[in-house]
Amino acid sequence: MGANAAMARMSFAEYHAAVEALNLGDEAETGLLERDVSKLTGSFNVSDTLYCLVFSPSEDEQPESPDQEGETPEETPTSE
Repeated sequence: MGANAAMARMSFAEYHAAVEALNLGDEAETGLLERDVSKLTGSFNVSDTLYCLVFSPSEDEQPESPDQEGETPEETPTSE
């Protein structure tokens, strides 16, 4: 399951128990158990389409830096 290595090594019985413990409802559980994206997204009434949008600043805008915002870098604690 994703980047969690421990969950990737789960047996089906362990995976089934973990999914049931989430109490998501029958459709969502079925989607997870069958690894069916359409069923899973359908159970949450969301789209399974991913859109990537990139906005670039206009040429007039200056990128903000900590100095411009009045922030100071965090000090490193020293032992005395």
